[in-house]
Amino acid sequence: MNEQLQRGRRSHPRVTRAIAAVTLACAGVALGGGSAVHAADVPVEEPPVNFHLNACFPEPALPTPPDLGPAIEGALTYDDWIATIVSATQGCQPLRVPVFGEFRMPLADPVMSSEFGRRYHPVRRRWLPHTGVDFVDRERRWRVSVLAAGMGTVIAAGNYAAYGRTVIIDHGARIATVYTHLSSIHVREGDYVEAGDRVGRLGSTGAVTGPHLHFEMRLGGAAVDPLDYVAPWPQPPPGHF
Repeated sequence: MNEQLQRGRRSHPRVTRAIAAVTLACAGVALGGGSAVHAADVPVEEPPVNFHLNACFPEPALPTPPDLGPAIEGALTYDDWIATIVSATQGCQPLRVPVFGEFRMPLADPVMSSEFGRRYHPVRRRWLPHTGVDFVDRERRWRVSVLAAGMGTVIAAGNYAAYGRTVIIDHGARIATVYTHLSSIHVREGDYVEAGDRVGRLGSTGAVTGPHLHFEMRLGGAAVDPLDYVAPWPQPPPGHF
C-alpha cells in the first residue's frame, strides 16, 4: 500500500503537467521548455455547471448502453451516458445559460406527470434522481407530435435500451435537449431543426409504465430543470399533430 501511495505521489506532477498542457492547448497556449506562461495570458472561463464536465476536457462519448432495461445499475447510468454524448459533441464551446422563454415546450399542449429531481422510480421501485420532466398530452392522446424545443442539430437518434427511442439536439453554447420513449423518430443524426419541428411522436418505448415523453435540458452536459427555461407555445405550432 505504501509503495502504491509513493508511486501516486511521484506521478502526480506529471499528471498535473499533462492536465495543464491540455488546458492551455484549448486556450491556444503551448508549453515549451524555455518559455514562460503568465496567468494573465490565459483566458478564464466560467466554471461549467457540472464539475466533472470541464469545458476543455470533453469526455469521450460512452458507447450505446447495453440493453439492461430497468435493471441497469452501477457507474453506467443514463445520466452519464447522455452527458458524455453532449460534452463530446460540444467540446470547448463557451457555456451560455438560456433565458426563460428562449425555448418552447416539446408538446403543443402538455401536462407534467413527473417533475425534475429525486422521485420514487415506478419501474425500479426505489428513490432515484429524475434528470428531466415527464409530459403527457392534455387529452391523453398517444403518438402526438414531439416538437424541437429550439433550433439546433440532431446529434443522436436511435433506440437506447431503457430510454427507448431517443433524440438529442445540440442547440449550441453547450445547451442540449433530450427526448425519450418516442414511438417513432422523424429525424436523423446531422439534421438541422427549427423550434416546433417534429422530431418524433410520443410513445412508450423503453422502461416505462405508460405512454409519455421524458424531456431533459442539459447545460454543459449536466441535467437542469427544463421548466426554468422552456415556455408554453403562445399558439400551437404548424403541423403539431
